[in-house]
Amino acid sequence: MNRLAIGGGKPGTVRWRWAAAGFLAAAMALGPASVRASQLLAPAMGAADSATQGTRIADPHTPAAALFENPAGLTGFDSFTHGGDFGVAYGRGEVDASAPAGYDEANNVWSVIPDFGLSVPYRQRWRFALGTYGTTGSRFDYDADPSLGVPSFFSETIVMAVPLGAAYRLSQQVSIGAEIQPMFGQLRTHFTVGGLPFRYKINGPGVQGMVGVAVRPTEQWAVGLSLRTPGMIWMGGSMPVPNVGRQRVHADVQMPLQVLGGATWRCAQRLTLSGSVRFTNSSTLGDSTIEYELTPQANSGFVPDANDEWKFAVAAEYALQEQTTLRLGAVWASHIVGSRGVSPLVFDGDDTRVSVGVGQQLGHWMLDVMAGYALPAERHISSSTALILPGDYSMQGAILMLGITYRQ
Repeated sequence: MNRLAIGGGKPGTVRWRWAAAGFLAAAMALGPASVRASQLLAPAMGAADSATQGTRIADPHTPAAALFENPAGLTGFDSFTHGGDFGVAYGRGEVDASAPAGYDEANNVWSVIPDFGLSVPYRQRWRFALGTYGTTGSRFDYDADPSLGVPSFFSETIVMAVPLGAAYRLSQQVSIGAEIQPMFGQLRTHFTVGGLPFRYKINGPGVQGMVGVAVRPTEQWAVGLSLRTPGMIWMGGSMPVPNVGRQRVHADVQMPLQVLGGATWRCAQRLTLSGSVRFTNSSTLGDSTIEYELTPQANSGFVPDANDEWKFAVAAEYALQEQTTLRLGAVWASHIVGSRGVSPLVFDGDDTRVSVGVGQQLGHWMLDVMAGYALPAERHISSSTALILPGDYSMQGAILMLGITYRQ
């Protein structure tokens, strides 16, 4: 999980301190997603699809998951369907720096993860859907450490999405779908760099889109492919500058393109297997910039040394009884922040997670619960590549989620 801080010890150069300010703002803008996939990108939506690690690209379990993974999957809901999920995620990150010696800090983050989805059939072939998802935010609050020169700071980030989707069944085997995803982002922070207090809130709207196809060649197989288009979030605001007045703070955050593919195989009466792969052009996050009107020395790339992400997932579902389903999943995703971008301000690691879930049918209602665990991941950053602090960076996390879905 992200560990956000300002490195202390002996005073660095002015350039180092202004870089720290910019990277802190960039790291906080990624905070909400950090308790989930690749430490920076959300892997799946809802209890059932999180238990199967987002492998059901062709036939998601809920409308919210279809809007997140593949809008063509909405045609799988033949009747009026709606539902929501609520999760609680915990993440822990730790930085054990080799310089300055003695800098060993841990960050514990709790985050709530809600979502909602509604699918409405129109005639026989059309489905229209509305949803909302994303984490509600991240919060970081640290006391000062005068012995190492680390000031106190606070950050809070919120990112919400409200996708609007439609799907059309071309035939019994082939469906297509598309959606537009309005977004809203907000960043609030208090910290001090080089004696200058940074205290501001920036927010603004954003937009992204998605298209997909689902193919069901037989009753046993379903294959899906979707593409999330590049998008943008425009955030702006201002902050006071002592003895000067106020300066504008602005960030155009480029949301990356994603390509998702997956297959589901009902290989036995009670057993279903699924797998998926996702590519995220997350290197474009490095092209986004946090800009300060009067202190441009603090301007910085949104994610320093950003890399593209690959995510691979597999899952199995077994019907314990006619109304009860056991779900198991596993996923691995590559890190996004490169070695030359890792710092206490923003970092991640290769993400390996396992999950388990149970679904219980209760008449028109489906109740899902899931639990997931992100295995500890460590990265060693040498002094020759460290952006700010060399040393060992580690992270791990867990999630619990409950979901309820109603089918008419």
